[in-house]
Amino acid sequence: MVQFSIKPPQKKLISKNKKPGVGSSDFSERLNSLIDRIRILEERYTNLRTATKITEENMIRKNKTLSTEIKTILSDISELKRDVEELKDKIILIIKELGSFAKKEDVKTLQRYIELWQPLNFVTHNELQEVIQETIGAKLEKDK
Repeated sequence: MVQFSIKPPQKKLISKNKKPGVGSSDFSERLNSLIDRIRILEERYTNLRTATKITEENMIRKNKTLSTEIKTILSDISELKRDVEELKDKIILIIKELGSFAKKEDVKTLQRYIELWQPLNFVTHNELQEVIQETIGAKLEKDK
């Protein structure tokens, strides 16, 4: 970073106590002093222009970088929004499916009926027909 300091003027250009025409060396000293001060001011001005130019270039570069980052972040946010919407839809679907499941009370009621009826002891059509045919066959043999 460039630092500048402002110096107070060192001498006055025209002295009120001096008579014109006397002391040309004093005049040339003052002129040289003014020329030196002008050079210093020109250097400061050049340094300020350079610093300003560098600052502007840095700002432009940083602006481009930030712009790219913002676009990336906005893209990520859009993707996250889509993902959240998909999750919401899936959660709603799961909730609907859970609503169609049997409730605990319904399952307990069915369990009581199954225990009461004992369906494993039921006879199938085929088993019943076999028993009937065996019974009829046994009666026929007895009657003979």
